Amino acid sequence: MSNATAAAARTLTLVWFAALAVPLAVGIALLLLVTYGGFQPLAELAPPETARMVAVGAMALMLVVARPLRNVLLAPETVAGRPLKDGQGAEGQQLAILKARAGAFSFLGVVDLVSVLTIALSLAHADVVLGVFNGIYSLILAVVAKPDFAALIDDVTAELRRPS
Repeated sequence: MSNATAAAARTLTLVWFAALAVPLAVGIALLLLVTYGGFQPLAELAPPETARMVAVGAMALMLVVARPLRNVLLAPETVAGRPLKDGQGAEGQQLAILKARAGAFSFLGVVDLVSVLTIALSLAHADVVLGVFNGIYSLILAVVAKPDFAALIDDVTAELRRPS
């Protein structure tokens, strides 16, 4: 593994955990807002028990499908074949790093979707328990679904070198 690959993998890992740690910060902020700020529910979108059940069910489903989804979306062939908008002039390992970064952000967006929707639901209901639970879930999901970014970059580099 080259220095560029190691640096890119460290950066992607940092971004991965930072993005999936944000729901915990939002949950703690909601806890403080409700406890000390008198924050009231914005709207009751569904009965509180139903909202919690739907959110927890979606979280459980995402935990179950996270790894298979990662294997599909971040397969080296898929990542190498993905077009880049600003990849002009990049070749070899640099192109592989750019494609791996784009694939990682796409996967992060898919994985983070349930957390974002749960944040919206917990804010609308001022549901502290759901907000904090969502933060803990997001950290567990970050560990469960984390790709090996260095191996991904190396595999994409090998895939790009393979003759078409």
